[in-house]
Amino acid sequence: MNDQRPGMDTCLDPVAMRDMLQAWLPGGQAIARVHIGKVRRSASRHRHPNPLTLVYETELHSGGSRRYYAKVYRHGASLQALHGSAALPVPPLDMLLWAWPADPALPQLPELLDGRRALAWLDGDDAPSPAEVELLAYEPEQRATLRYTRGDRVVYAKTFSDDRGARIHERFAHFWSLALQDADAPAVAQPLGWREGTRSIWQGRAPGEPLVQVLGSVLPRRLPVRLARAMAALHAQSLPTDVVHDQAHWLREVRRREQKISRALPELAGRVAALADAIERAAFTLPLPLTGLIHGDFHAGQVGVQADATQRIVFHDFDEFALGDPMEDLAAFVTRLPVDRAPAEVGALVIAAYAQEAPERFGRRRLQWHLAVQMLLQASRAFVFQIDGWRDELERRLARAEALCAPGFQETQT
Repeated sequence: MNDQRPGMDTCLDPVAMRDMLQAWLPGGQAIARVHIGKVRRSASRHRHPNPLTLVYETELHSGGSRRYYAKVYRHGASLQALHGSAALPVPPLDMLLWAWPADPALPQLPELLDGRRALAWLDGDDAPSPAEVELLAYEPEQRATLRYTRGDRVVYAKTFSDDRGARIHERFAHFWSLALQDADAPAVAQPLGWREGTRSIWQGRAPGEPLVQVLGSVLPRRLPVRLARAMAALHAQSLPTDVVHDQAHWLREVRRREQKISRALPELAGRVAALADAIERAAFTLPLPLTGLIHGDFHAGQVGVQADATQRIVFHDFDEFALGDPMEDLAAFVTRLPVDRAPAEVGALVIAAYAQEAPERFGRRRLQWHLAVQMLLQASRAFVFQIDGWRDELERRLARAEALCAPGFQETQT
């Protein structure tokens, strides 16, 4: 593997990192265990300045815990990056650590973690008591999602490294209004505001329960239809976005993923190049799509279902809106269904329902092409995020993409 070098395996080994962190972190607190998450790994030997980023969650023998965001550098560059930084160096690994809530791109986190100060703009300066603050999601140097609880009141904040949240808040406001008028439109959490000072959007509690939980039980008979209608309602909207997911975008992405996999696993280079060639050839035979608004990152984790007779669909995340082919959203949803939770027929049922509910936007050949593209994307993600058994998963996804590109192949399940 091209990025194998001394220290890389150590960074990904919880036992080895327990000893390394124990040796280099100040304070001398005894570390019992280390958990590794949010791994992003680059296969490039020279191009990417940080071949590995990840988060370490440490459990202390004293019963406490600590969280650290880690960046690995090349050729001793961590010592240069350390200048003027709040980071802690780990020289043997060419690594810098930021102790939570320090984050080089999210300096607003300490303010948002103050349960009284963060809510002052909602409650006024005379808040009766501080709220309990819980971190729900964290993407280092990108975003974090927090939950605030005070008695029966629950609100959520999502903060970003830039000002994209202002437009995301507008999207939620649009769909909040749409849901009041159209029973088939997706429900959303009530938008409460955008706060520029902390680059954060604020919302109430989203209704319903996660779709992944519903999929693990008896599948409601009308759920695929309701989901298809909610997707079609989103695809029918006209909202501003600067992101375009046209065919040229995906052909560039296919080549980028080809290179990533080939660098990580050189023995697969010929196979992945042949797959990319097949996807490219197929692209020029496809009918033109009815391009419009798409979700851009659609999967079961973005969806909820109201636990009442309506079984109304709830959408959670509007960060990645783009202009593109609606078949991209459909393919992304199907290829990312949790295989351990979703019944085998779910993908086919949702596809059939969308074809019936939005025939003007549906195209089976375009869907098949997007399924192949998404399979290749998921293959590369297995390596980038170092999921358990990533190599087997990568090859499984490649095989599915190859089957989707086979002449005359028509299949819509994963």
